[in-house]
Amino acid sequence: MAEMIGDNLKRSSKPRSALVILVLLAVLNVSLPVAGLTRIRDISRPLGERNNKLIGHGFVIGLNGTGDGDSLVTMRPLRELLEKLGNPVDLVDLNPKNVAYVMVTADLGRHGVRDGDKIDVNVHSIDKAKSLAGGTLVITELLSLYHADPRRYGWAQGPISIPDSQSPTSGIVIAGGDIETDVFYNFVDRESYPGKAIFTIVLDEDQASWQVSKAVADIINEEALAPGVGQEDDLADAAKLEPTAIALGPKNIEVLIPQKQGGNPSAFIARIMNLPVDLPDPEAVVVINKKTGVIVITGNVEIAPVIVHVNNLSIRIIEPEPIPRPGQPVFSQTEWTKFDTADGGEVKLQQLIDALDKLNVPVQDKINAIYEINRAGALRASIRTES
Repeated sequence: MAEMIGDNLKRSSKPRSALVILVLLAVLNVSLPVAGLTRIRDISRPLGERNNKLIGHGFVIGLNGTGDGDSLVTMRPLRELLEKLGNPVDLVDLNPKNVAYVMVTADLGRHGVRDGDKIDVNVHSIDKAKSLAGGTLVITELLSLYHADPRRYGWAQGPISIPDSQSPTSGIVIAGGDIETDVFYNFVDRESYPGKAIFTIVLDEDQASWQVSKAVADIINEEALAPGVGQEDDLADAAKLEPTAIALGPKNIEVLIPQKQGGNPSAFIARIMNLPVDLPDPEAVVVINKKTGVIVITGNVEIAPVIVHVNNLSIRIIEPEPIPRPGQPVFSQTEWTKFDTADGGEVKLQQLIDALDKLNVPVQDKINAIYEINRAGALRASIRTES
């Protein structure tokens, strides 16, 4: 056995260096960032993909004295319901505290629904019920938000769960909605341009910009170039082609569906939405949440030369850094922090925040400093404040 091990070691000693190189290359491939990981579908949606809601109103029964059956708002529709069920009563005879009048809402989701689907429904007290806990939603029609639409899209019923004990008058019936009408969303526009079919890509709000919409349009047009077109000898032919994608603005990109795929465009739309895109640098923005004290800074936010005094401490941004000379040494002081902007570019705001961290400056003082730098015109970014 020892001889076999020795032979194996001798045989493996020669290619060891190659093996090490292969392992190192594998590690590097894993550790290096892969370009184009962001796909169009990650930052956008096709126009037509949207949420739709249904609405209804009805009763929750079985409450333990926490309802609002003594209210006229509840008594009138309750009397009508009982009359339809063959049990007419007078208003004076109604005072059921185990009943509550509720509004029912449901979300159809971004991709539509089909007959037979089950969805969650939300239930909210309309009047003065104290709690819906322990109650059951009586079968309720689910209708369109548009009064002109007479169709019934489904029914809702079932026991109510209270997700937030601090809000007992709002609940949810899990899988309590039964859909009975198909709802399809139209993703393809065949009317705007006669004889053509298009779909529109809508960028997410936090990604919407001219730079991003152009980048998305460019990658789609590169993908859609005919084979062989676009080489050095065919630049003139490429220029004659109608672009597949056009950036209509910072948020919308219009995409022409090839005529051969116009009858069944799903494969084309799926391929386009799956394309990787190299996004440009984000807009220079500082987002400040005063309530939580959170400061979010994009990596390209810069500040011009400025001196900031915070809590009797000073932050000095100078250009260039003073050079020590005999008789004029540069002393390091804990209350002063210097940034050198002589070598290409201004100072990043993140460097200022890091310096304030080292000086133990409170968050609110950091926020005030950013606002003052902006008022002085030294902040190379916009500020978005959230309360």
